[in-house]
Amino acid sequence: MQDFRTQDIQIAAVLLHTNCRFLGLDRKTDPKRVAFMFEDSEKLQRVIREYWRDDLLCKAQSLLADFKRAKHILFDFQDQR
Repeated sequence: MQDFRTQDIQIAAVLLHTNCRFLGLDRKTDPKRVAFMFEDSEKLQRVIREYWRDDLLCKAQSLLADFKRAKHILFDFQDQR
């Protein structure tokens, strides 16, 4: 299984929002930065393309809730160090 990693919390929130499979966080690759890890798939690649083309349609409140969820995941991980 391949994974997709991003340090961009906005992209992570979009991937969480679109139900891409979240695998966890990685600090080992770069000890100063955390990467969100997702299972790479055709759906994930399509969502990222739509995001960068500004073609992604979603409910604003739901997306903002998932942005908050991404921040909680990140900060909970930092508290566990």
